[in-house]
Amino acid sequence: MIFAKCNERTEATLLHGELLGPETSFRVLAEAIGAAIFVSQGNRLHYVNRAAETITGYTRKELLSTNFWDLVRPDYREFALVRERPCQGDILLRAPHELRILAKNREERWLAIKVGIMEFDGVLCSLVCAFDLTERKKAEEQLRLQAVTDPLTGLGNYRRLVEALDAEVKRSGRTGRPFAVLILDLDELKKINDRHGHLVGSRALCRLANALRVHCRAIDTATRYGGDEFAVILPETAVGEARLVAARIQERLAADSQEPKLSVSIGVTAYPEGGKTIEALLCKADRELYGMKSGKGERTHRVSLQPGAGKYPGIT
Repeated sequence: MIFAKCNERTEATLLHGELLGPETSFRVLAEAIGAAIFVSQGNRLHYVNRAAETITGYTRKELLSTNFWDLVRPDYREFALVRERPCQGDILLRAPHELRILAKNREERWLAIKVGIMEFDGVLCSLVCAFDLTERKKAEEQLRLQAVTDPLTGLGNYRRLVEALDAEVKRSGRTGRPFAVLILDLDELKKINDRHGHLVGSRALCRLANALRVHCRAIDTATRYGGDEFAVILPETAVGEARLVAARIQERLAADSQEPKLSVSIGVTAYPEGGKTIEALLCKADRELYGMKSGKGERTHRVSLQPGAGKYPGIT
């Protein structure tokens, strides 16, 4: 709390020109604080402090040969809400903003910046005051990932499944393109637990998760649905293609040389014919899954694939 208030006072002092001494005092203050300071005249930086060197990885000499906005990742420049001052070409932010820069080592860093006007060397300049948010952003992303990740298998959890399904329903509504859903159930997990112990049962779940992780496409979303059930969302995939994916997953799992041997039952459905809501899609795939387990319905794991025939691009 004290640190935050100190930052606010420093920021106010720099951005509003409330400096108690001449330009020398400004330099002394700027070199002492942890925030990066960039003073811009026209299209070039005229002054940077030590923190600016540390955050960007560039030397002072290198920074003074460029412009602050050259450091900003191109796709973030348009979000910075900038405008030119007609009288001198300095760039101003209309509001405080967070953006990403590329450091000298090409690492992305998050900065919270404010831009103000000050007199420097007798000329009005733009003053960029930047605080490094990179570690905070990394911690936030880690927390976000933990919130949507199953701790045992490392796949997405039920929350991630619902998020991905919601995104695909909306995308399909915009494009008219289908997507498919697989619901997988690891057969006889209880027998594995009873015979070999729960540690081996947990490893069996991880073996299935690894098969999904390795053999699904990058655009697919594999999640642990709950207990011994998993779900895979297949964008741009019709139901017939999805059945081939299910067959290939089962064949891959059957080829696993580890013990105990594993098998999986899979229910398949596609949007929109299988249902137009998340609940309807999951219910449809569940019904097919349990129909298969009870000996009813289509047994997709009996489909035989010839090498290279009807090969799904994400399963090799």
